[in-house]
Amino acid sequence: MGKQLTSRKRRGKEAAQPIINKNMMWASVVIAGLGAAMAFYLSNLTFTIAAEGITSASACSINEWVNCDLVQASSYARMFGIPVAWWGFLFYVFAGLAALSGATGEKASTTTPFVAAAFVMSIFAVLFSLYKAYNLYSMGLLCPVCVGMYAANLGLLFTLPLSLKKGVSEWGSFLGAYFSAAMGKTSTLDFDPKIKNVSIVFLLLFIVGGAGARQYQKGMPGAATVDTDRTVIEHFRQRPKLILTNDEAPVWGNPDAKITIVEFADFQCPACQQAAAFFKPALVGFEDDVKFVFMNFPLQMHSMARSAAGAAICGQQFGDFWGVHDALFENQALLGNRLYETIAEERGWDPDEFKACTTSGSVVARIERELEMGSAAELPFTPYILINGRKLSHWLIADHVRAVIREEIRRQQ
Repeated sequence: MGKQLTSRKRRGKEAAQPIINKNMMWASVVIAGLGAAMAFYLSNLTFTIAAEGITSASACSINEWVNCDLVQASSYARMFGIPVAWWGFLFYVFAGLAALSGATGEKASTTTPFVAAAFVMSIFAVLFSLYKAYNLYSMGLLCPVCVGMYAANLGLLFTLPLSLKKGVSEWGSFLGAYFSAAMGKTSTLDFDPKIKNVSIVFLLLFIVGGAGARQYQKGMPGAATVDTDRTVIEHFRQRPKLILTNDEAPVWGNPDAKITIVEFADFQCPACQQAAAFFKPALVGFEDDVKFVFMNFPLQMHSMARSAAGAAICGQQFGDFWGVHDALFENQALLGNRLYETIAEERGWDPDEFKACTTSGSVVARIERELEMGSAAELPFTPYILINGRKLSHWLIADHVRAVIREEIRRQQ
């Protein structure tokens, strides 16, 4: 008798057919589609940076502050080893398909449970957006596409419940009734939430989607991984080495930090170009924790290395060392006076003054001093990177770099 009554109630709810707003369903479809496009773009950018480093600025990287590349290179860009944006993409797919089925379907009782579930997910998406916005604030960076995704989450938070004809004032009572019905309790909900069906679809989408992203990531050309637990132990087995640095050398991060990173590099060295693409971006998020010192060590075998070092030093004197540093590595094949003039012109500097600076006696003397410091340390190659005196072997792998820094932070506490 009890089973018959339950079945009768279910049929009654299905017969009632929940009232929906198809226009708002279509609005949700559009917003979810835009969100999915932005999330896919950022996911691809994160994968590319992991495999190739930052070799040139992406379309949404305008300067050092408005910079999607640095955000996607940071540890904040991943969750469970997968780009955060990819989880967002899967959410948009779920929400978009739910809204599309509601906009095009005839049987509201079938599609409404998925739209309602997407609404609940959008609440968590907005809360997560606030957390990620705080991450951006803490890094001092702005990622325009990330902000666009936050806006899409907010848009879905409003359009999805409106699709179910639930205004903001009704959210509390609706959610209360939804969760009561989901737990099998008596509620005023006018449809069956079909938690089992929704959960199966949701889990399949996210499990398969997550596994697919992880597999894609492993198969990317150039993607490198290590056992960070093992490599960190090996790193700290080294005895710290005393390294002298030039007081004039440029510093990135916190000049008073207890963790000092020193890089000796040659602007014509291909491996140093890789370090610029992979290593420095891996430091994003640790600005307050590290003092990163760049030292010139132009090798004799590279004919343009000294002049490029001079251009970098002049870039520091003219007020933009790291910008010139990046430009020199990005245009490594074009090192020479014409490139240096272009770099100066792009920054509004007098090209003749800049060119004269690169060969001035003080600049040449500084390069010699840094060469002597590197030679005293008996550098076997470039780039040569040390963290608190210990050589960093796996500088190409961001996970290892971050793990070493975190361990240094722990040891400093």
